[in-house]
Amino acid sequence: MADIVRSLQSLRGIDAQKDAPLAHHTTWKVGGPAELLVHANDVSSLGVLLEIIREEELPLFVLGNGSNVLVSDRGLEGVTMRLGGEFNSTSVNGEKLMAGGGAPLGLVVGKALKASLEGFEFAVGIPGTVGGSVMTNAGAFSGSIAGVIAEVETVALNGEKTRHSDIEDSYRSRLVPGNDIVTGAVFLLKSGPAGRIREIAESIMERRKTTQPWGMATAGSVFKNPPGDYAGRMIEECGLKGKRMGGARVSDTHANFITNDGTAKASDIKSLIDMVRGEVKARFGIELELEIQLVGFDKE
Repeated sequence: MADIVRSLQSLRGIDAQKDAPLAHHTTWKVGGPAELLVHANDVSSLGVLLEIIREEELPLFVLGNGSNVLVSDRGLEGVTMRLGGEFNSTSVNGEKLMAGGGAPLGLVVGKALKASLEGFEFAVGIPGTVGGSVMTNAGAFSGSIAGVIAEVETVALNGEKTRHSDIEDSYRSRLVPGNDIVTGAVFLLKSGPAGRIREIAESIMERRKTTQPWGMATAGSVFKNPPGDYAGRMIEECGLKGKRMGGARVSDTHANFITNDGTAKASDIKSLIDMVRGEVKARFGIELELEIQLVGFDKE
């Protein structure tokens, strides 16, 4: 691995760091070290990186903003990759908004507001990236990525590039093949009055702050809502608000959020998730499905 690190660090457009603490790169503020954390900053460097990964047969995990994952305390073997540089770009052409796979959703929302384009207001306050949001069909307040996306650009591990335009809307599920890396997306929005669009965005932001544990270390909703019901309601009905495991706690504000008080380990959060699922299953006979992704726990 040392030779690979040196090779990558010598390449333009690549930033590589060995044994990087992933707690610094997740919104839950937990997770062990990445054996190798790599930022690919342009298409050319991404191609070189994927070639090395194939040749060396290294495990690869693509990390967005770390806002929808729980990384094991053991960390991750192989390469953990993030997209930076040109993959953070955004641009507007008429009612189309183009964004790189690494662009933060906050940046995209801001671009839409500035251009008086409506349709993206639901994403105000969602801390993910474009790539991450495509792989989870991120949404809130009756809106979702699938509802505004026109095209997704991806690259496979073998370097093959694909443009996806026939995108099927599926609740909190990936919109493109799971092993693809999202390098960019085109969103189709509508022109509208700037004042009204901003008013809607501000209203949604206020709802987030009052109905969610805003400002605390969380990963958003932990569980998907079962058909016809709400995971938060079921968890609250089980009397689990405020339940703790180490430094992890079921939020008193919204029961489908788990917060880290600053002392939690990933194992605390995982134990609390398992307990909540068990309690809900016992009371309602329903196995809650995770909205977040567990990473690195298969080795434990």
